Amino acid sequence: MNKNKKEVGATIKQIRKERGISQDTLSRKMGFKDHTALTKIETGVNDINSEALMKLAKLLEVNVGIFFTGKTSELPEFKIKQYDDYYRDDMIFMVLSAKDALKKIPSINPDLLDIKANYIDKGAMFWIALGENNRVIGCVGYETIKPLEARIHRLYIKPELKRQGIGSALLETLVKYVKEKGYNKLSIHTGDEKYWESKLFYKAKGFIEVEPNILERDI
Repeated sequence: MNKNKKEVGATIKQIRKERGISQDTLSRKMGFKDHTALTKIETGVNDINSEALMKLAKLLEVNVGIFFTGKTSELPEFKIKQYDDYYRDDMIFMVLSAKDALKKIPSINPDLLDIKANYIDKGAMFWIALGENNRVIGCVGYETIKPLEARIHRLYIKPELKRQGIGSALLETLVKYVKEKGYNKLSIHTGDEKYWESKLFYKAKGFIEVEPNILERDI
C-alpha cells in the first residue's frame, strides 16, 4: 500500500532510531547542511525525492520498498556471537553463497577453514551473525597488521539479507571490541571491482580510501 509523506517520514525515523543513528550523523552522510532538512522529512513537512530515498536506503541498509510498506517487522531478527566451531560448515556455506551472488566462482578462503588457528589463537577475534533457525547469516573478523591497527577480514552477509542492518551490526561489534583493546585505526582491503558495494558500505561508515582498494578509519 502506498503511503503519504508523513507516514514515509515516520518510517524513516523509526528505522534510523532502530539503527542507533542520530539525525546529525545521517544528515551529514546525506549531504544535508544540517539536521533541519531531515527533521522536515521525518515529520512529513517536506517530501523526499526518489534519488535521495535510494541513498537513504543504502545508508540505513534496507530495501527502499520498506519506506512505503512500513513493515519494519520484516527486518530479520539476528544475534551476533563470537565464533564457535559448531557453526563452521554453515558459515562456509554462507560465504560461498555470498560469493556466488557476486558471480564469482565460489572458493573458500583458507583462513576460514580454521578460525581458531588463524584468528583467535593469534590474539584476534571473529564473529558470526545467527538468524532464523540458528543459521549463519553473516561473519566478520580482524587481524593486527601494525601496532594499534586492525585489518577487517571476511565481512560477508547472506545475499538475500543484505541491506538489513546485519553488516552494520557486525562492524559495530568489531569496532567496539578493538577500541576496548586499545586499537586506534581500522583498515580494509575491499578487493576488485566486483566488490564495489563493499567499498560504498565502508565509505558510508566513515572510511577513507588511502590507496586503491584500501580504506582506513580512525576509531
